[in-house]
Amino acid sequence: MSRKKIKEAEIFKNQLRVNFKDKAIHIFWQGNKITEKIGLNSAISTFGLWTNSSFAEWEVVGSGESWMKLKARWSYLPVIQYWSLKLGDNYQIDLEIDMEVEEELCIKETKLLLLVSPLYKNWFSGFREENFPQLNGWQELYNFRGHSVLTGVRFPLDGAVLPPVALEFKPKKGLENYTFIENPSAEINTRFLGEKILFKGKERYFSPGYHSWFRTKIKVFETEQEVSRYIERQRKKYFRKKKQNVLKNKPLNYKPAEKVLLANMPWQDKARQGVRSGSRWPHMKDKSEGKYLPFPFFLAYSASLLRANGVKTDLIDAIAERMQSDDFIETLAGKNIDYLVVETSVPSFDYDIKLLERISLLGINIILCGPHPLIASSDFLAENDFIDFVIFGEYEVTLLELLKFFSKNDKDFSSIKGLVWRRRSGEVVKNEARPPFDINILPWPHRESLPMENYWDLPGDIPYPSVQMVASRGCPFGCNFCLWPQVLFGGSSYRIRNIKDCIDEMEFMVRKKGYKSVYFDDDTFNIGKRRMIEFCNEIIKRGLEDTPWAIMAKADLMDEEILDNMKKAGLCAVKYGVENAEQSLVDRCGKGLDLAKAKRMIDYTKSLGIKVHLTFSFGLRGETKETIEKTIDYALKSDPDSIQFSIITPFPGTRLFEELEKEGKILTRDWSLYDGHNSCVFAPDNLSWQDLKDAKDYAYRLWADWQMRKRGWRGNLNRFYNYSKSGGVKKALLKSGKYLGYLVFKRRKFMGKI
Repeated sequence: MSRKKIKEAEIFKNQLRVNFKDKAIHIFWQGNKITEKIGLNSAISTFGLWTNSSFAEWEVVGSGESWMKLKARWSYLPVIQYWSLKLGDNYQIDLEIDMEVEEELCIKETKLLLLVSPLYKNWFSGFREENFPQLNGWQELYNFRGHSVLTGVRFPLDGAVLPPVALEFKPKKGLENYTFIENPSAEINTRFLGEKILFKGKERYFSPGYHSWFRTKIKVFETEQEVSRYIERQRKKYFRKKKQNVLKNKPLNYKPAEKVLLANMPWQDKARQGVRSGSRWPHMKDKSEGKYLPFPFFLAYSASLLRANGVKTDLIDAIAERMQSDDFIETLAGKNIDYLVVETSVPSFDYDIKLLERISLLGINIILCGPHPLIASSDFLAENDFIDFVIFGEYEVTLLELLKFFSKNDKDFSSIKGLVWRRRSGEVVKNEARPPFDINILPWPHRESLPMENYWDLPGDIPYPSVQMVASRGCPFGCNFCLWPQVLFGGSSYRIRNIKDCIDEMEFMVRKKGYKSVYFDDDTFNIGKRRMIEFCNEIIKRGLEDTPWAIMAKADLMDEEILDNMKKAGLCAVKYGVENAEQSLVDRCGKGLDLAKAKRMIDYTKSLGIKVHLTFSFGLRGETKETIEKTIDYALKSDPDSIQFSIITPFPGTRLFEELEKEGKILTRDWSLYDGHNSCVFAPDNLSWQDLKDAKDYAYRLWADWQMRKRGWRGNLNRFYNYSKSGGVKKALLKSGKYLGYLVFKRRKFMGKI
């Protein structure tokens, strides 16, 4: 008996799906159809006539979740085509087409075509980009021989439902390969892009046997920004090649570092302000955060280290100074800088790269740092020629070595650990990572040129002005979502500062500079009971116990003796990270937190009059509606003085991101959405992304109700009085009216529902 031929197949990976049905191959993105008509197709010109693969008889030879193999046979041609499609990483389809000729066949020309939606408005190839014109008749818009740059279509406007898509061809030796884009007549209502192969001598006879044919990559871009960056890179590459022969034998012109500027660049989105340097959770602020702004420790430590070693260095925090991008560029233009050192982050990445491209036009050498693993790849520096160096991981020591190296005649930077750089030939080299170093080699962070009054992190409302310090760096625990330990510190390294030097800095900041409180913004402050008691004793010994201070700590590392000593030494507030109230979820994420002891220590902390801020994250692996309810209940019963609820953010470079990516649960690589405030960028295990957003809103509503009940009517009257005193009666009435509207019309519908 003959087996039944399979006529349909479908493969998928993440948001990309490829479907074979009715002799047509179609591509879908998030359920939206990219292709039109016969979709992905091949055509052959033989015997003076054209035919295409829609006239062949098709069969599915084999398929899996992310691959399929197809066979197409023509009844009137001695040809069989074998198609292989495989879904790769980064939304790429690898396509191979081979041909079996059964008897000698004359072929004049062959084409591979992708018929796409007429919604696409622009076409591009390399650095060229143009609009599709309004035509009545068929017209070839682009025809270029012999290169394999991306050729595709896009819709570069807000509200696009289809992603950019492009083809990349591997040219065949001895053949004339052409990339083409065509606009068919209006009644066909589609766009054509593809590759055609012509044969020298106008036609070629193929003998019976197998012949390799097309080797093509179909790339779907998640964001329009990716395409824009690609086109700009191609433009720069084109003009760079034109002067390549002139530059080939010249050394790279890296002069000695006479003037260096370190900068926390601007980052705005309309009326919103970004938080980047100094933040373990870079994000766009919302109104609830008020004046919150962390101190840029890595930049400030770098500035002090460079200055201590004779490098003339300035530091600008454009975010703290509320500087706009144009003003920042104008400031740079007037400073005669040799080297600009800047941090990037995951959610600010696209914004930062675009701004750095503009800055590069000033002729300043750019050194890029920051907790985004993308910049540490060799490909990143190869594709972004306006950036001169990338430093990955902790960058203070690497930066000093690099700047000192510029004074030497040797331009081989291979000895500097933690550096990505270019050889004179253009080859990009990634050196080995720098291991964790002793942080006691760092001078106190530079603060003199910074607007210190604008840095605002006051847990428990500790007095202002307050200064931010660190007494340690790193964390020995293994939270799979934590950004700095995994991307900056290279693992669970933990290093402490000399206690006396740390209290020297505290004493100087309080007694010489006039700060009224100190916030220790360590990754985990309270590691080592003996060390904690010594720390407190040193504060008391200096007579600083009347200076309020606050810390970020791990609750189950506390005990009554540590907290008693901290209280005597002036501790006023603690931030504790709890994340979730389900022990199995906390264990699974690697936090190593004993929730029962944590609750006991939270209660004891409060009993001493030390204010408590708790943080919780929705979306840990295994999260359910029941665990969300349990977490909110735990949070309210802990009765902290302040609270933070967020959606877990799987930053690239963390184990959480790698787990989710491997399982196909990362929903987007639009890095601007990786902020945890308003976006969920992954598919949760048992819930939807919308469930997590609703859970965060629900938690804050319950917290507001909890606070209202605690205040009582007297507290609410005092609140109204304070609002009217600070903003006027009209503002107080407006706020009261909005809240009454919520109580009357929305609260009952909202309460008890996730």
